[in-house]
Amino acid sequence: MNSEDLNFLHEKMTKVDFLSGDLIIEQNSNGDSFYLIEKGLVQVWKYLDDTKEDILELGEFGPGEYFGEIALIDSAPRTVNITAKENCSLLQMTRASFQELLYSNPAMTVFLLRILTARIRNSEQRENQVLSTKNKNLIQTNRELEIALDELRMNEAVRAALMEELRKQNETLEEMVKERTAKLQQSLEIIREDLETAKTIQRSILPLNTKKVANLQFSSRFEPMSEVGGDVFDVFRLGTHKVRLFLADAIGHGVQAALITMAIKAEFDHVKKELETPSEVLLHLNRVFLERYGKRATQFTAVIADIDLENSQLYYSCAGHNEPYILSQGNIIPLEESGIMLGLENDAHVFTQTLPFSEGDRLFMISDGIIEQENANGEFFGEKRLHRYLLDSKDISLEKTVGGLLEAFQEFKGKREMMDDVTILGIGMGGSKS
Repeated sequence: MNSEDLNFLHEKMTKVDFLSGDLIIEQNSNGDSFYLIEKGLVQVWKYLDDTKEDILELGEFGPGEYFGEIALIDSAPRTVNITAKENCSLLQMTRASFQELLYSNPAMTVFLLRILTARIRNSEQRENQVLSTKNKNLIQTNRELEIALDELRMNEAVRAALMEELRKQNETLEEMVKERTAKLQQSLEIIREDLETAKTIQRSILPLNTKKVANLQFSSRFEPMSEVGGDVFDVFRLGTHKVRLFLADAIGHGVQAALITMAIKAEFDHVKKELETPSEVLLHLNRVFLERYGKRATQFTAVIADIDLENSQLYYSCAGHNEPYILSQGNIIPLEESGIMLGLENDAHVFTQTLPFSEGDRLFMISDGIIEQENANGEFFGEKRLHRYLLDSKDISLEKTVGGLLEAFQEFKGKREMMDDVTILGIGMGGSKS
């Protein structure tokens, strides 16, 4: 963490002190706090079973490191013991403070969620290794007992005793398998609940219910290929006579791409009303993401379109995104790309271009999930099919056009799985049609 992140966390955390030998976290106890070590060392260990005879030492944490973060999102019992190895000063964050952080600082939320995900994976791997070792030992014991039966040719009483031991060993294995299966099912249920929460949060930041902006009709559809997706968009008034539309598509799918879109949306919200031209906004996003996350670590395409109602002009800039389209007087006008995707190079070149946008014109901004979708015959939906649909729909309302395009996509796809997230944005100059 950098100094700014630490200072922010300090404001949300309470200082607590422990003496050497104090038990800070007890295995199987309920907890709701996350700790950051300011001074001292702590020992991490756990009991391998309920007998508390076998102990597994997992390591030590020192100044600047943290533990207990699972309690921020999961009310399940603690899975390890943590003891002060020497006198310690810690900073404590409760689950209530973390919930407040979720809504006050999206960028820090992304950072902490990545920490939680990595720690959960590491903990799962360690437990899997311990369980694997136990299973191997039990299997080896069974083999040795079977060999002893064949070689020694013992009497029936001894053989019966050995068979009983084998039976018990098998029952132990079965119980361990059942226990592990139950834990996995519990983990999957938690993941499903977390994904449902993430889905709700992601949809809450999208203007899906907006139908009109200034004198413009607006319609949108968002269909991720899983619970959460890598597309994000926005529409808002930029002064009295101007409306700005934004659409970005992060590389990848699922939770990872969704986290990137939250970071994109957070940074876009900071500058969307400050920078004058679409290309200035895209260049700012490119610079910020390269500085914060490194070259080619976070890549996304984006397009911004500003509609000037007073002068009937459209100003747009497109960075690696598939072409938006203007439908004007029965013609499709593609808005060509003006630069490569963002997050690749420091010296990215994008430009703001201008086209007329008059009464009756419509602008469509669509993610590549539609045109790149295949059906059962291996055919792509493609640009020609998209153009034909838009032209055939020119005389119906914008809302019906956008909704009908998603229906046409679903019908074309059939039983094939979605190949990418789908976002459709439509905005029209003038009154609605039937």
